[in-house]
Amino acid sequence: MKKKIVFCTAALSLMLAGSAYAKQPDDMQKHQNKKTGLENALERGNKNDKAREAIRRALERKEERSHHEEWTDTQRVAADWAKLSVTYGASDSKDSVTRALALPVAGAHGSTITWASSNPTVLSDDGLEVNRPAAGQPDAAVTLTATVTYGSVSKTKVFTVTVKAETNDAQRVAADKAVLAITYKTGDTAASVTGPLTLPVLGSNGTVITWVSSNPSVISHDGKTVNRPAAGAGDASVTLTATVTYGSVTDTKSFPVIVKASYTDAERVASDKANLSITLTEPDTAASVTKPLTLPATGTNGSKVIWISSNTAVISHDGKTVTRPAAGSGDATVVLTAVLTSGSVSDTKSFTLTVKQQLTEAQKAAADKESLAVGFAAGDSASCVTRALSLPAAGGNGSAVTWFSSNPAVISNDGKTVVRPAAGQGDVNVVLNATITSGGYTELKTFTLTVKQQLTDAQAVEADKAALALTFASGDSAAQVTQNLTLPLTGTNGTAITWVSSNTSVISNSGAVTRPAAGSAEVSVVLTAILTKGGLADTKAFIVTVKPLP
Repeated sequence: MKKKIVFCTAALSLMLAGSAYAKQPDDMQKHQNKKTGLENALERGNKNDKAREAIRRALERKEERSHHEEWTDTQRVAADWAKLSVTYGASDSKDSVTRALALPVAGAHGSTITWASSNPTVLSDDGLEVNRPAAGQPDAAVTLTATVTYGSVSKTKVFTVTVKAETNDAQRVAADKAVLAITYKTGDTAASVTGPLTLPVLGSNGTVITWVSSNPSVISHDGKTVNRPAAGAGDASVTLTATVTYGSVTDTKSFPVIVKASYTDAERVASDKANLSITLTEPDTAASVTKPLTLPATGTNGSKVIWISSNTAVISHDGKTVTRPAAGSGDATVVLTAVLTSGSVSDTKSFTLTVKQQLTEAQKAAADKESLAVGFAAGDSASCVTRALSLPAAGGNGSAVTWFSSNPAVISNDGKTVVRPAAGQGDVNVVLNATITSGGYTELKTFTLTVKQQLTDAQAVEADKAALALTFASGDSAAQVTQNLTLPLTGTNGTAITWVSSNTSVISNSGAVTRPAAGSAEVSVVLTAILTKGGLADTKAFIVTVKPLP
C-alpha cells in the first residue's frame, strides 16, 4: 500500500528558516497596512518555487536582524544535531513504520537539514512517501541520513527504521478477532447481563464486524435491547456470534452470555439493601459529620427508599440540613433509618452517625489555620510561581483571613497580581502572611513562595514546544480523526503559534476537517506548528490520520 503526503511548500519554507522571527525596524513600521514579501509568499507558498524561495530569503533577513546571542557555525550545527529527531505517526515507532514520517528540514538555530534514504522506493528521502513491502514479504530496514548544515559546517546523523510489510486480509481478520470483546453495562459481566451491550462493528485493522444473537427476543442482534426473563422464569443463556470480515476472508467468534431473570420484589429489596449507602461531604465520616448528607431515594434495582431521622433537630429526614450542637454541649448521635420497598416487600437498614459539636472561636481559628493553603495556577507550586494566586478570604469554619505580601511589587496582597522578574535578574522569594481571625482569637500563618524570573525568548519557545499538543474531539485520536481539531494559537509562555497543514483539502490550517468520501482510503496529514517569540522560532510536527466517511 502506498501512502503519500505532499507538504505544503509554505510549511517547508517556514521550517527552513529555523530561528527566524524578529521585530521589524522602524522604517518598516511605516508600512503596517501593506503586506510584506513574506506575507505574500506565505499566501502563495503552495504554488511555485519562487514563492518558496521568497519565504526562505525573507526569513533569513529576519534571522540577520534578530537580537539573540551570536553563535559560531559549529555551535549552531552541534545544537541542532543534538536535538534532531524523527516524528512518527499515530502508534508508529522506529521499529514499526506504517505511514509517513515528519522529517525536520531546519534546526532551531538556523541550520538546514537534508535527508537521504537508503531505500527511496520504500521510504522517500523526505519521509512523506511510504511503500510497505507486500504481504508475506519481510519487513524493510531503511537508513535515513540527516545532514545538518550551517555555513561551511556540516554534520550527519543516522536513523534506522523498520518499514512493516503490509498485513494481508487473513492477518487483519485474525488480529481483530483476537482483541474483539463486548463492553458490558457497569456492574455486568458475561455471567450476569442485566442491561444493553456495546458490540463493535469495526476492527482496528479495518475489518467489518456483524453480530447475530441466538435469541433476539432476549438480546437483539445489535445488543442495544436486553429483555430479561420474568421473575421466577430463570436466567437465559444467549450466544452472540461475531463475523469478522476483510476482503474475501471471514472468521467468527462466539460470546456466550447469561441474561439474569428479573428480580422478585424480595430479591430487589435485598439487593438494594446490600448496596445502599450514604454519601458524606468530604472530609466527613460517619464518626464525624459536620455538613449535609446525600440520601438516595431509589435503589440501584428500583426499590423506593424513604429515610427517617431519629433526631430531626440535628439531621433532617432528607439529610440536607445538619445542625451541629453548640460548642460545649457535646457531639450528637443520630440514627438514619432507610425503609426500602418494592411491591409488597419492605425492609430497613440503619446508619448511625455522630454529628460533631460546633467549635469554639479559638478552635475555629486553629482549625482554619491548619487547613489554610495557597491556591496555585496549573503547573505552579510554592517553589515555582509564575501566575496569579488564589488566596482564600475565609476559612472553612468561618474565620476571616487577611493577607499581606512582603513584596507587593512582585505579589500583590490579594495574590491576583504576580510580576515576574525580568529574564536574567534571578528568582525572587516572597513571604505571604495570613492573619486568621475568629471572634477575639487570631492565628498567624506564613507561606514562602519563589516567583520565577521570566523566561528568555529561547526558553519560552522551548517550553511551549514541549507542552504543545493537539486537542481531539471526543472519541478521536491521532490515528483516527473524524471531527475538527483544536489548534492552539498561543503558548502558556507567550509564544505565538501558527499552523500549516500538508493537505488543506483534508485538514485546514485552522484545524477544520473534511473527511475523504465513503469507500476512499484514509489520509495522513502532517500538521506543523511554528512557535515564535521575539527573535526566535521553532517547529513541531504532528502526524494524524483522517478516516473516510462511513
